[in-house]
Amino acid sequence: MRKEMNKPQLITRFVLLLFGLTALFTTSAQQPDSLRVDLPMALSIALSENPTVKVADMEITKKQYAKKSAYGALLPQLDIIGQYQRAIKRQTVYFDEGFGFGGEVDPTQYTPEEQKIMEVLGKMMGGGSETSGEGIQMGRFNVWSAGLNVNLPIVMPSLWKNIQMSEVDIRLAMEKARSSRIDLTNQVKKSYFSLLLAQDSYAVLKKTYENDSINLENIRNRFNQGVVAEYDVITADVRLKSLIPNILQSENMMKIAELQLKMLMGVDGEIPLKVMGSLDDYEATMFDAIIPADTSLINNSDIKQFDLQAEQAKNAFEMQKLQFSPTLVTSFNWTYMSQNNDFRFSNYRWDPYSMLGVTLQIPIFNGGQRYHNLKQFEVQLFQLREQRKDVERGLKLSIKNNYDLINKSIEQVVATQSSVAQARKGHVITLKRYETGMGTIVDVNAAALAVLNAELQYRNAIYDYLSAKSDLEKVLGYDIAPVQLD
Repeated sequence: MRKEMNKPQLITRFVLLLFGLTALFTTSAQQPDSLRVDLPMALSIALSENPTVKVADMEITKKQYAKKSAYGALLPQLDIIGQYQRAIKRQTVYFDEGFGFGGEVDPTQYTPEEQKIMEVLGKMMGGGSETSGEGIQMGRFNVWSAGLNVNLPIVMPSLWKNIQMSEVDIRLAMEKARSSRIDLTNQVKKSYFSLLLAQDSYAVLKKTYENDSINLENIRNRFNQGVVAEYDVITADVRLKSLIPNILQSENMMKIAELQLKMLMGVDGEIPLKVMGSLDDYEATMFDAIIPADTSLINNSDIKQFDLQAEQAKNAFEMQKLQFSPTLVTSFNWTYMSQNNDFRFSNYRWDPYSMLGVTLQIPIFNGGQRYHNLKQFEVQLFQLREQRKDVERGLKLSIKNNYDLINKSIEQVVATQSSVAQARKGHVITLKRYETGMGTIVDVNAAALAVLNAELQYRNAIYDYLSAKSDLEKVLGYDIAPVQLD
């Protein structure tokens, strides 16, 4: 007897059902559409959305701003300065014998405090000693100033050299951005081909599973008719079940390859990704594909970067030599100043003064710092030259290996292509022999396995060819144009 639910339970069930339906509809509404791409589209999306490429492009912009900053150092430098100072103890000034005003002084022009100062000055001037024993406290407690400073370099070779260095920095940033595009293109291609390989392998395994399922049903029917032994049924069933782990593994490889490709493209991981075509499409045109014949490293990004880094080090070396050069800077100052002992700003009197000057600086000795810095840059240049030689040797070896892999892959494609045709033909013959009682189930399974292996080897050979060709294009900097400035 079913137990009746009370009202609170019904309400609870209803609320839970409502939330469940809401979540279901929300999930369905938010389910993203699948993204279908071919290789050119995948490359286009990756080059526009990949974060690494964006960061490299922004580095160019940063270096361009640095160049503008270097040019700005050649222009006049203007500063508005405001300052307040409070005297804790005013300065005491002593006057030597012989100090005088050079004329008559009207005492009524001065305040009582200033008259006392004049009396002291009179005593000092009338004294017989060389220096007066009394001093005068000068200035006021509050000092306010505001003005304009202007500095303009006249002779400063390091500023022009800094501009040259900034231009090299921009070229290096552009080459690094190109290098990021080359690396990304190679990664996207290989990831795309890996996904095609996983899909094709899964399709082959699935087709084999379907054929073996049909074959198993036929053998069971023949067993029920008493034509074949139970051993044949068991053998066919084991054969069918042995394909399941391979199918599951191929499914997992597809998921991994898909996630990797989406990551490189900068695509949301929740969006289903479908790549169009198959490796068979590339086999039809691979023999007509243009393999780079120029094996020189003139377009290799690593070599270009080493050359630019060497140019940077050379400029830095020359910059350090310029530290021995004299510099000439002109300056102009216009200042308003007011001094008072209180904060009654209405009684302040602002007096202007200005100065124009030229500063000549000639380096003489700084403890040998400039000399040892020059030696550091000399060592750096030597290191870059040796590193370049080592990288160049490695790149030449990589080119040879990739060419060998391409040729080997082509031979494998031709060989496996023939193997697939022969294996399929052999499988058909074996099935006919088995149906007529002239062959065994073991022969059938062996022929089916030969077809499966040939199919998989054929597609792996195509993938190896495409992967080696992509690696070769990466080393040669092939089909990647230099980054253009806006």
